[in-house]
Amino acid sequence: MPSKGGISIDAIIYYLALVDRDRFVVVSFDIRSEEFNMIQVPKLHEDAPVDTPDLTLLELGGKATLCDPTNLRDKGVLALWTLEDVGSKKWSSKSLVLKPSQLPLVDSITFRVKGTTQNGKVFLIPKDFLSPFHILSYDMQNNDMRKIEIKGIPDVWFNMYEEADLHFDVMFMDQSESPIYIDFLSCFDWGDGD
Repeated sequence: MPSKGGISIDAIIYYLALVDRDRFVVVSFDIRSEEFNMIQVPKLHEDAPVDTPDLTLLELGGKATLCDPTNLRDKGVLALWTLEDVGSKKWSSKSLVLKPSQLPLVDSITFRVKGTTQNGKVFLIPKDFLSPFHILSYDMQNNDMRKIEIKGIPDVWFNMYEEADLHFDVMFMDQSESPIYIDFLSCFDWGDGD
């Protein structure tokens, strides 16, 4: 069962699918040959089960890449697993380690990975709707993280989030203005206030 949005790379669609209660695989669908392929997700890190609910599928460098932020808050590490070859189902791994000066940006808030840009930046958004609201932009090539505060969000939205089981999300557009899979703000009552 597909569980998260897909990506398309060179006429192949990739998406994360849940095959058991908490076990993911990457499914690929080749548009040209109309063939499906299931690719086992590798064990992501030593102190975690095989799968993690915060796992995100991204395109990095023209390849499908799993991004695991499980150790970002506690250790300042963002784990990346890149699918090097679809046919042989071969993965390579890389850990991005924050500089000590960047750790205060992530040590008190849990973030989710939400997308990438064509020039190798990864966007992270907080899991909770906090004021002042901000996102993080992580430049993988320079190992640099930047905090971007989002202004103009009405204070009443933060109060609504505290009072009810509301959900939010953020939408990014890449330079070509193609939507990157991300849900938009939801669960707000957009009525006229009656």
